[in-house]
Amino acid sequence: MDAKVSDLLERAAAGAARRRAGVVVGYAAPDGTTTLRAAGRTRLPEGATPDGRTVFEIGSVTKTFTALALARAVVDGSLELRTPVGELVPEVGDLGRDGTRVTLGHLATHRSGLPRTHVPTVRGSVDMLLGRDPYRDATEESLLAAIGAGRLRRTPGTGRPAYSNSGFGLLGIALARHSGTTYGELVRARVTAPLGLTDTRLRHEASDDHAGRTAQGHHRRRAPAPAWPLDGLPGAGALLSTATDLLAWARAHLDPPDGALGDAVRLAVAEHGPRTGLAWQRTPARGGETLVWHNGGTGGFRSMVCLRPDRGDAVVVLTNHARGVDMTALSLLRRLTAG
Repeated sequence: MDAKVSDLLERAAAGAARRRAGVVVGYAAPDGTTTLRAAGRTRLPEGATPDGRTVFEIGSVTKTFTALALARAVVDGSLELRTPVGELVPEVGDLGRDGTRVTLGHLATHRSGLPRTHVPTVRGSVDMLLGRDPYRDATEESLLAAIGAGRLRRTPGTGRPAYSNSGFGLLGIALARHSGTTYGELVRARVTAPLGLTDTRLRHEASDDHAGRTAQGHHRRRAPAPAWPLDGLPGAGALLSTATDLLAWARAHLDPPDGALGDAVRLAVAEHGPRTGLAWQRTPARGGETLVWHNGGTGGFRSMVCLRPDRGDAVVVLTNHARGVDMTALSLLRRLTAG
């Protein structure tokens, strides 16, 4: 193990944990090795220190798993990015605007014209402030009814990407229906099992062991926050995972496996719109590099997965606290480069 890498991760975890409940920081090096360090507590005030097997809600990092499920269907020829979502989900019918129908590709790149969410703005803001789940009353039926009854904000495929949890919720529903199964079963069969990610799953699928390793989330005042199962839109943010699994997830995107699965990974991270892959965000960095990343957040958790394909490395940060970890991840990448 590189002593400098170990020291940088240890300091990053300890520093982040000063204002958070618990933190796990991981680094996937270009040579394929991984390093993990952690600090804080899985539950305040006296929980254990988290580790690579501690389970966290990963929020919107889930979208990258939904995107790979889509990419797999595209690679095997059963779907196309230009497939209208209404062909798979009749409840939204001819969803579109100005003669352009919303496609699976529009949903995966946040260019569908759908709003960020169909939760009322004021209620959602209050819920987030208090750590409550603003989606607690959402079902698949209510989400589809709201989307079908609404009007798109712009013509699909035009303008800049506009982030939409509702859009990825709809995408997850469409892919599950296409596969004739549930979202959880789809992700397990097509994404996590082939990659050996045994701890990445929905909360209601948890075994006793998995549940026992799941951290308690905390909102900003360090009080316990309720779980966010997101049963009505799982494709947008319902998965739980560990730092060990997410480092393997990052490695699969830096060094895709052979065959159709690797082709799907490459399709997912490729640029499909302004600074956007399929779910993944693509941000120019110094020296002509591109950061490929996604973050996530629920009422009591935050997550960040950041890849540097040009260097072949990645950082993963997870916390069971509502205070973000994006800067922790980006600062660590800079220090790793300088080191």
